[in-house]
Amino acid sequence: APKTIHDIGIVGTGVQARMQLEMLRTVVDCQSCFIWGRDSTKVQGMLDDLRASESIQAWGLDIQAAETLDDLVSDCNLIVTTTSARNPLIRGDQVRKGTHITAMGSDDDGKQELEAALLAKADRVVADSISQCSQYGECLHAIQGGLIEEGSILELGQVIKNPAIGRTSEDQITVVDLTGVAIQDIQIAKMVDRALQG
Repeated sequence: APKTIHDIGIVGTGVQARMQLEMLRTVVDCQSCFIWGRDSTKVQGMLDDLRASESIQAWGLDIQAAETLDDLVSDCNLIVTTTSARNPLIRGDQVRKGTHITAMGSDDDGKQELEAALLAKADRVVADSISQCSQYGECLHAIQGGLIEEGSILELGQVIKNPAIGRTSEDQITVVDLTGVAIQDIQIAKMVDRALQG
Protein backbone atom coordinates (compact mmCIF):
# COMPACT_ATOMS: atom_id res chain seq x y z
CA ALA A 1 0.00 0.00 0.00
CA PRO A 2 1.11 3.61 -0.37
CA LYS A 3 2.98 5.12 2.58
CA THR A 4 0.30 7.77 3.01
CA ILE A 5 -3.29 6.58 3.04
CA HIS A 6 -5.71 9.51 2.81
CA ASP A 7 -8.95 7.53 2.43
CA ILE A 8 -9.78 3.86 2.94
CA GLY A 9 -12.50 2.34 0.76
CA ILE A 10 -14.36 -0.81 1.80
CA VAL A 11 -16.45 -2.50 -0.88
CA GLY A 12 -18.89 -4.90 0.74
CA THR A 13 -20.89 -4.97 3.96
CA GLY A 14 -20.45 -8.46 5.39
CA VAL A 15 -18.42 -9.80 8.28
CA GLN A 16 -15.22 -9.92 6.21
CA ALA A 17 -15.54 -6.23 5.34
CA ARG A 18 -15.90 -5.31 9.01
CA MET A 19 -12.99 -7.51 10.06
CA GLN A 20 -10.74 -6.03 7.40
CA LEU A 21 -11.43 -2.50 8.59
CA GLU A 22 -10.84 -3.50 12.22
CA MET A 23 -7.48 -5.02 11.25
CA LEU A 24 -6.46 -2.02 9.14
CA ARG A 25 -6.66 -0.01 12.35
CA THR A 26 -3.50 -1.78 13.51
CA VAL A 27 -1.42 -1.01 10.41
CA VAL A 28 -2.77 2.12 8.73
CA ASP A 29 -2.60 5.73 9.89
CA CYS A 30 -5.73 7.13 8.27
CA GLN A 31 -8.71 9.08 9.57
CA SER A 32 -11.21 8.65 6.74
CA CYS A 33 -13.13 5.67 5.37
CA PHE A 34 -15.86 5.23 2.78
CA ILE A 35 -18.07 2.15 2.55
CA TRP A 36 -20.04 1.01 -0.48
CA GLY A 37 -22.42 -1.89 -0.89
CA ARG A 38 -25.21 -2.79 -3.28
CA ASP A 39 -27.78 -2.73 -0.45
CA SER A 40 -28.04 0.70 1.22
CA THR A 41 -29.76 -0.83 4.28
CA LYS A 42 -26.75 -3.10 4.86
CA VAL A 43 -24.39 -0.15 4.35
CA GLN A 44 -26.26 1.84 7.00
CA GLY A 45 -26.23 -1.14 9.37
CA MET A 46 -22.49 -1.52 8.92
CA LEU A 47 -21.95 2.21 9.49
CA ASP A 48 -24.01 2.08 12.69
CA ASP A 49 -22.11 -0.99 13.97
CA LEU A 50 -18.69 0.45 13.17
CA ARG A 51 -19.47 3.85 14.65
CA ALA A 52 -20.51 2.09 17.87
CA SER A 53 -17.31 0.01 17.95
CA GLU A 54 -14.94 1.02 20.75
CA SER A 55 -11.88 0.24 18.65
CA ILE A 56 -13.13 2.38 15.75
CA GLN A 57 -14.00 5.19 18.17
CA ALA A 58 -10.52 4.95 19.70
CA TRP A 59 -9.04 5.11 16.20
CA GLY A 60 -10.97 8.32 15.51
CA LEU A 61 -11.93 7.10 12.06
CA ASP A 62 -14.55 9.14 10.20
CA ILE A 63 -16.71 6.57 8.38
CA GLN A 64 -19.14 7.57 5.64
CA ALA A 65 -21.20 5.83 3.00
CA ALA A 66 -19.89 6.39 -0.50
CA GLU A 67 -22.57 7.87 -2.76
CA THR A 68 -21.45 5.58 -5.58
CA LEU A 69 -18.78 2.97 -6.15
CA ASP A 70 -17.21 5.36 -8.69
CA ASP A 71 -16.87 7.96 -5.92
CA LEU A 72 -15.20 5.46 -3.59
CA VAL A 73 -12.73 4.34 -6.26
CA SER A 74 -11.82 7.90 -7.24
CA ASP A 75 -11.53 9.14 -3.63
CA CYS A 76 -9.69 6.26 -1.92
CA ASN A 77 -6.11 5.14 -2.34
CA LEU A 78 -6.51 1.96 -0.25
CA ILE A 79 -9.46 -0.18 -1.33
CA VAL A 80 -10.51 -3.56 0.07
CA THR A 81 -13.12 -5.59 -1.81
CA THR A 82 -15.02 -8.29 0.07
CA THR A 83 -18.04 -9.12 -2.07
CA SER A 84 -19.41 -12.23 -3.75
CA ALA A 85 -19.68 -10.42 -7.10
CA ARG A 86 -19.84 -12.51 -10.24
CA ASN A 87 -19.28 -9.52 -12.52
CA PRO A 88 -16.48 -6.96 -12.16
CA LEU A 89 -17.31 -4.04 -9.89
CA ILE A 90 -14.14 -1.99 -10.39
CA ARG A 91 -12.84 -1.16 -13.86
CA GLY A 92 -9.26 -0.49 -14.81
CA ASP A 93 -10.03 2.98 -16.14
CA GLN A 94 -11.50 4.03 -12.76
CA VAL A 95 -8.35 3.44 -10.75
CA ARG A 96 -5.86 6.27 -10.44
CA LYS A 97 -2.13 6.16 -9.85
CA GLY A 98 -1.01 5.40 -6.32
CA THR A 99 -3.98 3.17 -5.47
CA HIS A 100 -3.71 -0.16 -3.70
CA ILE A 101 -6.51 -2.73 -3.93
CA THR A 102 -6.81 -5.86 -1.83
CA ALA A 103 -9.37 -8.14 -3.48
CA MET A 104 -10.73 -10.81 -1.17
CA GLY A 105 -14.10 -11.82 -2.55
CA SER A 106 -13.10 -13.80 -5.63
CA ASP A 107 -12.46 -17.01 -3.74
CA ASP A 108 -14.49 -19.49 -5.78
CA ASP A 109 -15.39 -20.38 -9.36
CA GLY A 110 -17.29 -17.66 -11.17
CA LYS A 111 -16.55 -14.83 -8.74
CA GLN A 112 -14.90 -11.63 -9.95
CA GLU A 113 -14.70 -8.18 -8.35
CA LEU A 114 -12.08 -6.52 -10.57
CA GLU A 115 -12.07 -6.05 -14.32
CA ALA A 116 -9.24 -8.11 -15.81
CA ALA A 117 -7.90 -4.93 -17.47
CA LEU A 118 -7.24 -3.54 -13.98
CA LEU A 119 -4.72 -6.29 -13.28
CA ALA A 120 -3.06 -5.53 -16.62
CA LYS A 121 -2.92 -1.83 -15.66
CA ALA A 122 -1.45 -2.59 -12.22
CA ASP A 123 2.28 -2.15 -11.71
CA ARG A 124 2.35 -5.03 -9.23
CA VAL A 125 -0.02 -7.98 -8.89
CA VAL A 126 0.48 -10.09 -5.78
CA ALA A 127 -1.32 -13.34 -4.94
CA ASP A 128 -1.54 -15.22 -1.67
CA SER A 129 -0.94 -18.36 -3.75
CA ILE A 130 -0.06 -18.00 -7.43
CA SER A 131 -1.21 -21.53 -8.26
CA GLN A 132 -4.52 -21.03 -6.45
CA CYS A 133 -5.20 -17.53 -7.82
CA SER A 134 -4.47 -18.83 -11.32
CA GLN A 135 -7.29 -21.37 -10.92
CA TYR A 136 -9.83 -18.95 -9.47
CA GLY A 137 -9.61 -15.41 -8.28
CA GLU A 138 -8.90 -12.14 -9.99
CA CYS A 139 -5.68 -13.42 -11.57
CA LEU A 140 -7.51 -16.21 -13.40
CA HIS A 141 -9.60 -13.79 -15.46
CA ALA A 142 -6.59 -11.68 -16.45
CA ILE A 143 -4.52 -14.75 -17.36
CA GLN A 144 -7.37 -16.31 -19.36
CA GLY A 145 -7.86 -13.01 -21.18
CA GLY A 146 -4.17 -12.93 -22.13
CA LEU A 147 -3.73 -9.66 -20.22
CA ILE A 148 -1.11 -10.89 -17.75
CA GLU A 149 1.16 -13.90 -17.51
CA GLU A 150 1.32 -16.13 -14.47
CA GLY A 151 5.06 -15.45 -14.30
CA SER A 152 4.45 -11.73 -13.71
CA ILE A 153 2.53 -12.35 -10.47
CA LEU A 154 4.40 -12.03 -7.19
CA GLU A 155 3.56 -14.29 -4.26
CA LEU A 156 2.60 -12.59 -1.00
CA GLY A 157 5.20 -14.53 0.98
CA GLN A 158 7.93 -13.23 -1.34
CA VAL A 159 6.83 -9.63 -0.83
CA ILE A 160 6.60 -10.02 2.95
CA LYS A 161 10.09 -11.52 2.99
CA ASN A 162 11.50 -8.89 0.61
CA PRO A 163 9.35 -5.70 0.60
CA ALA A 164 11.68 -4.10 -1.97
CA ILE A 165 10.06 -6.22 -4.71
CA GLY A 166 6.61 -4.84 -3.86
CA ARG A 167 5.67 -1.20 -4.32
CA THR A 168 8.69 0.80 -5.48
CA SER A 169 6.94 4.12 -6.14
CA GLU A 170 4.02 5.99 -4.60
CA ASP A 171 2.51 6.35 -8.09
CA GLN A 172 2.22 2.63 -8.69
CA ILE A 173 -1.08 0.78 -8.78
CA THR A 174 -0.88 -2.42 -6.76
CA VAL A 175 -3.37 -5.27 -6.52
CA VAL A 176 -3.32 -8.14 -4.04
CA ASP A 177 -5.53 -11.13 -4.88
CA LEU A 178 -6.39 -13.12 -1.75
CA THR A 179 -8.28 -16.36 -2.28
CA GLY A 180 -7.55 -17.84 1.14
CA VAL A 181 -4.58 -19.97 2.15
CA ALA A 182 -5.01 -21.96 5.36
CA ILE A 183 -1.52 -21.38 6.78
CA GLN A 184 -1.85 -17.62 6.25
CA ASP A 185 -5.27 -17.65 7.90
CA ILE A 186 -3.79 -19.46 10.91
CA GLN A 187 -0.95 -16.94 11.20
CA ILE A 188 -3.38 -14.03 10.88
CA ALA A 189 -5.58 -15.57 13.58
CA LYS A 190 -2.54 -15.86 15.86
CA MET A 191 -1.66 -12.20 15.23
CA VAL A 192 -5.22 -11.12 15.98
CA ASP A 193 -5.25 -13.19 19.17
CA ARG A 194 -1.96 -11.63 20.32
CA ALA A 195 -3.27 -8.15 19.53
CA LEU A 196 -6.45 -8.79 21.50
CA GLN A 197 -4.47 -10.18 24.46
CA GLY A 198 -2.59 -6.99 24.92
